[in-house]
Amino acid sequence: MDERAKIALERQNPWWFEKPFDTGIDRLRWYPKVMKYFGTEEILLLIGARRTGKSTLAYQVIKNLLDNNVPPESILFINLDEPLFQSKSKDPTYLTEIIEYHLALKNPSKMYLFIDEIQNYDYWVQTIKTLHDTTKNIKIILTGSTSSLINKEISTRLSGRYFSITVHPLSFIEYLDFNDVHKPTTVEKLQHFNNYLEFGAYPRVVLESDSELKQEILKNYFQTIYLKDIIYPNNLRNNKDVFDLLYFIISNIAKPFSYSNIAKTLKISSETVKEYLNCSEDSYLTYTLTKFDRSVKKQIINPKKIYCLDTGLVNSISFKFSENRGRLLENLVYMNLKRQDRDIYYHKEHYECDFILKDGLDITTAIQVTLTLKDEGTRKREIRGLMEAMNTHDLKEGLIITENEHETITIDGKTITVKPIYEWFNDTPNINM
Repeated sequence: MDERAKIALERQNPWWFEKPFDTGIDRLRWYPKVMKYFGTEEILLLIGARRTGKSTLAYQVIKNLLDNNVPPESILFINLDEPLFQSKSKDPTYLTEIIEYHLALKNPSKMYLFIDEIQNYDYWVQTIKTLHDTTKNIKIILTGSTSSLINKEISTRLSGRYFSITVHPLSFIEYLDFNDVHKPTTVEKLQHFNNYLEFGAYPRVVLESDSELKQEILKNYFQTIYLKDIIYPNNLRNNKDVFDLLYFIISNIAKPFSYSNIAKTLKISSETVKEYLNCSEDSYLTYTLTKFDRSVKKQIINPKKIYCLDTGLVNSISFKFSENRGRLLENLVYMNLKRQDRDIYYHKEHYECDFILKDGLDITTAIQVTLTLKDEGTRKREIRGLMEAMNTHDLKEGLIITENEHETITIDGKTITVKPIYEWFNDTPNINM
């Protein structure tokens, strides 16, 4: 291993020299599986969009190890975003050489290997598989920013050798923790929720007090995801078409769409639209929701809806916050359900219901999201769509999530509960279960 690599590793592993390192605000209690899986022999994958806190979570695990008297030399952290390491991404032996050098030099009785942004190394799957299968007493923890980390090929080649956890932006309860808010009043909840809705839930953004800086940080995050996780790894050449598509779909979150309609609007092919959307989903920037149908074929061809990773990103690159609070509210509900790994669809026959949740073979929950029910036309539309979903799937109870309204509605022996979104956040699990 050359001298430059040694210097880079020493900089990335300050605990070797008893130097302090930043572990941020504790999130381990929200990710109990991190420590649960840590006690197993399987590889642990921490995946999710950039800047959601995967590296910080890894540092918190490292601090936990050091606090429990694990020798510093037993811990090796390699950040593959390091320009030097990126320049070696196509060298099939480079990563192995670094690890073997450390093992030979330190000779730990057990090694804890952390590799950050593993997707930057072209030969990571075969390298990690060989290391896991041939090296005794090693625990491997990887972070990555593309969902292709667990695609069919990788799942096959690492089958039975790994667990994965998706790290999301902060839940609302975590957001309150980060702001040191405990037992807030209703007024305080509303104030904080308004900020959460407008600026989103990236940890760095939440901790920034200056609103203009929050916007600049969010724009930088979008640019990084756009370039590093969408354009470059997928070798996409028509940057303008990709940007126009991302801008269009993020400006139209929570609206039904078809590939052909987007293609017609942007004057590109439907196949190109599908390719670019797949790349966007692979980077965790956007998510696609399908209409529920017992026929998988019909599910595929029906219109879909798009949601974005973070409402702060939406506001920083697309539309005016005040004019689209309802759709942003719906986006938040979707992402909170996604955080819980729920099986989510939308319902549409004659009328639409925003979300229905499937558990096994059955639809168990119907949820409608609206800013307010005070407008009579809105009230009629939201209740009508929810009732249709409840009747279709034989549900006795339904839920309408609003910004700040309570109510119980009874229709034809069925009960609809209306509650504010910040209370619903309290009622639902906010940990990665």
